Amino acid sequence: MIRITALDHFVLRVRDLDAALRFYRDLLGLPIEFLEAYRAGERPFVSARIGQQLLDLVPDPAYDPDAVRDAGGFLHFCVGVPVGDLARIVPWLRERGVPIVDDQPVPRLGATGMGLSVYVHDPDGYVVELKEQG
Repeated sequence: MIRITALDHFVLRVRDLDAALRFYRDLLGLPIEFLEAYRAGERPFVSARIGQQLLDLVPDPAYDPDAVRDAGGFLHFCVGVPVGDLARIVPWLRERGVPIVDDQPVPRLGATGMGLSVYVHDPDGYVVELKEQG
């Protein structure tokens, strides 16, 4: 029997790394790792740190998010934010032109229980759920 102990990382293909960095680093505030190694040609991707896990961003200018979305499969991933922060986060993201799926936060169930959340789109059309966690 296999014993899984944690989610280590997941990988997203991105058309424009700089646009992805503006979203994940500059808007969501995720620390970026290995950017210098990527820019030096020593590594084929960069990573965004989410707690103990990594979100790997693999540049692929040929990536077609519409084709993937129409094919099905991946729906979204969820990251936690402190309870009460969505009231500030949602208008802040709207002001910066981030597409937000929900008009307002709604309660949703996740790994840490129920919490208010919203779905937003990153520059490649991936859906990111921002969910309040205590």
